[in-house]
Amino acid sequence: MTDKMWTFDRLIPGAGFGPVVVSLDADRVAGFEGVYGPITGDLAPDGLIVAGMMEAYIRAIQPRPKGNVHAAQKLAFTGAQARLGDTVSYTVTVLSKEQKKGRNWIIFAIEADANGKALMRGDVTAIWAA
Repeated sequence: MTDKMWTFDRLIPGAGFGPVVVSLDADRVAGFEGVYGPITGDLAPDGLIVAGMMEAYIRAIQPRPKGNVHAAQKLAFTGAQARLGDTVSYTVTVLSKEQKKGRNWIIFAIEADANGKALMRGDVTAIWAA
């Protein structure tokens, strides 16, 4: 993390942020269950991993300019699963960036791993404000 604003010009394809560690502890699970209902069993649902992905994205790239727009996301799960209580490590990387029609488009790749296993990979597409 840096104190200098992450502007479009400063974000370089291939640059990585992380790891950002998210614990699937009792507080996080309770918050998730408060919104989505009880989790049965001890495997972390995919939605909990995706929520951690979005948190990692927000925490990794700070400070950001106001006015960014979350334009899209893609998710690909590996089939491996984390268990409740595990710690998930997320790595955020600038995958690509381009200017189209006067707007700054950036795609970030986000990978999630737990216990030495890849859980998922996601892409977040953002229209960057500055």
